[in-house]
Amino acid sequence: MKNIVYARVDDRLVHGQVMTAWVLHTKASKVIIVDDKAAKDSFMKMIMKSAMPSSLELEVLSVSSAISYLKEAGSEDERIFLLAKTPMVFADLHDAGVPIQEVGIGGIGARADRRKLYRNIAVNEEEMNSIKAMQSKGMDVYIRVVPDDKRIEIKDAA
Repeated sequence: MKNIVYARVDDRLVHGQVMTAWVLHTKASKVIIVDDKAAKDSFMKMIMKSAMPSSLELEVLSVSSAISYLKEAGSEDERIFLLAKTPMVFADLHDAGVPIQEVGIGGIGARADRRKLYRNIAVNEEEMNSIKAMQSKGMDVYIRVVPDDKRIEIKDAA
């Protein structure tokens, strides 16, 4: 299995907070975005890759490709930071046998179908159900916007 150092939900995907704070904090050597739509969009992939520091590798994979890739043999030297727009992606990966034990909820923006969970983080019913389902399977799912923040338990935010 690949060496996953952190899994984060952030609907903005590649942006300054991820690139400066989280990648440094986790000492990641590779960022893998798991998103079916982005994986098919060559222009978006080009934009995201251009926003990455040259020292970091970036892959944009569909959920099914990510499952195959993450289950391959890996090395301790390859430190993978997983990034997805929704918690459902990590639930799917976990259910398919990818060893994700911890998921940090970062940025999920407000929309008409979402209710505020914590500060600028909002979830809809499907997202909240997915978080609860992951927790019921023993996964540690919590809110942590930046590494210096104290983690917030979902039950304390909801």
